[in-house]
Amino acid sequence: MITMNPDKFGYYQVNNKKTYRKLEAVEWAKQDRIPFKWSFNDEVFSALDWTKEPNVSLWELYKQRAKQIRESYDYVVLWYSGGSDSNNILEAWIDADCKIDEIATCWGYKTSGNLYDFQNAEITNVVLPDIKKLKDSGFDFKFRLIELPEISLKLFKTWGTDYEYYINYHASINNPAKHLFRRYIKDYNDMITKGKKVAFVWGTEKPILHFTDDKHHFNFIDCIDNCVGPYCQENYHKGWYDELFYWTPDAPLIPIKQSHIIKNFIELCDDKKFYQKDRAHNGYNASINMYINYDTVKFLLYPKWSTKTFSNGKAHSFIFSERDDWFFKGDGEYVSKYKQIIQSFISNIENINKSEMRQLLPTYSKDYFL
Repeated sequence: MITMNPDKFGYYQVNNKKTYRKLEAVEWAKQDRIPFKWSFNDEVFSALDWTKEPNVSLWELYKQRAKQIRESYDYVVLWYSGGSDSNNILEAWIDADCKIDEIATCWGYKTSGNLYDFQNAEITNVVLPDIKKLKDSGFDFKFRLIELPEISLKLFKTWGTDYEYYINYHASINNPAKHLFRRYIKDYNDMITKGKKVAFVWGTEKPILHFTDDKHHFNFIDCIDNCVGPYCQENYHKGWYDELFYWTPDAPLIPIKQSHIIKNFIELCDDKKFYQKDRAHNGYNASINMYINYDTVKFLLYPKWSTKTFSNGKAHSFIFSERDDWFFKGDGEYVSKYKQIIQSFISNIENINKSEMRQLLPTYSKDYFL
């Protein structure tokens, strides 16, 4: 069964008050002089025994999740960036023999004119060739290539002075722009208006693993507004359906199984080539005082992922991202507005949540010990 409730993407609480907006929670917390907390389906995940590894293969769980989504909606959009998370969804979708309605991706070629800049390189090198292979193999689906900068600029007129209330973690404008797709892309709007259940499927997120008191524990974090944010949740009643493929109360064994696979690897392997000295949040090996690296996590969790796949790597900032270079070189009025919004947001949350110019630090769920 699919949970039909926007609360499944998490919410903030201050006493008995609830909101999807982080800044609003911060304001309430300051007023009431108590901390705010972020809840992510606590009632579901707390009822499970995280110390026991599920007795089912991870790949089978992926296929079950694909079928669950497919059977729950009339039209499903798989958001495909060419990265490991979305590639794994597509592979599981195909292996589960699920019909593909649409694969969609975002780029900014019309704006930059450069197929190989940070915004477009993964699309050019990975997504477009993958789509061609699928079409050549006989798969029949719609492919949608969205010019993201055109949507991004609509943020300032759509949200106005409320802009900072619709960002929780991912502030750079290429992220919240995704919240506007159903408003400004006519195909989606028309299908929803006609009563079709249209779902956006997003590849969020890998396990967040920490090590405390000689125990590994998992946390959900409020980083999901790069795909589903307060604006989407508040418009859920209009038929704005999203599905996080990996973090969901509807397939709760996925993050548990993923976490145990990483934990098992850490406990069995001390080979330093799979680790890094720099602090990371996907798992810690206490015996060698190193953190499991990102490539190793992808290798462990996504069996069909090729390590040879082209990747830009992560953006150096989630506030002033390389994906937004076109923006900062453009209209000075919009740039000035954006900087004012960010400064206001940071100044309002600084007393409760530290920030830096690379990213805002996330808010964590409760600990789930393995």
